[in-house]
Amino acid sequence: MSGRRRAARPARRRGRLVAAACAAAFVLVVSGAVAWVSLGGDHAHQPRSRDAGAESSPMSTGRGSDRDAVPSACDTLSKSVADKLAPGADRSATLANQSDEHSECAWSLYGSRTRQLSVELRALAATGGTSATDTAIRTFSTEWQADRGGKDLSDGVKVRDSRGVSGVGEQAYVVYTVDASAAIGEAVANARLANVLITVHYSGGDHLNAAGTPLSSHTASDGALGAARDIVSKLESHS
Repeated sequence: MSGRRRAARPARRRGRLVAAACAAAFVLVVSGAVAWVSLGGDHAHQPRSRDAGAESSPMSTGRGSDRDAVPSACDTLSKSVADKLAPGADRSATLANQSDEHSECAWSLYGSRTRQLSVELRALAATGGTSATDTAIRTFSTEWQADRGGKDLSDGVKVRDSRGVSGVGEQAYVVYTVDASAAIGEAVANARLANVLITVHYSGGDHLNAAGTPLSSHTASDGALGAARDIVSKLESHS
């Protein structure tokens, strides 16, 4: 599943001359694109409906600016959101993996009503001739394919739903899995804002009887996406 993928430490941004050249190229590309779209081009970029299910793909829109660092994951997610998804849970930062470019935080609640929420922020670096944002786009695409395909899942854990999502950052998706033996349902929401990836895992189940009931796709997916949306909003407001 996405998240907890150890990204290389980002390098510092390039100099102003390279940035200026990129900006000039961007203006030319945008000018051409605007003219082309005004003629009715690229219907393929219309967002697909939610009914497309596993066939839908995360669409890309450009809004954010590259970052050299990310804020604390524990502090970025609103307390009200964390309390709603995992009420009464213990919060802990994953200190071993903290850096300027990488931050993780988890909320855990165990017992007859299990809830686990984790948030990970990653600022990806430029690599070779690839910009930081393009590196993040490629990483996002790789993780989307891996998550929807069930790569690295434990035995008995199955993907039940996967879809691209609009309105959460520049690209986003959510994948829902079920571990039938443990009666645990989990959603992972992955969103991209420029070169930052925001990954939220939200899982749980109610074990009031021997069989147990996994967290539903609706509850898990909406919870994970809600947390991702909250974090994206915070990052956008401080960009």
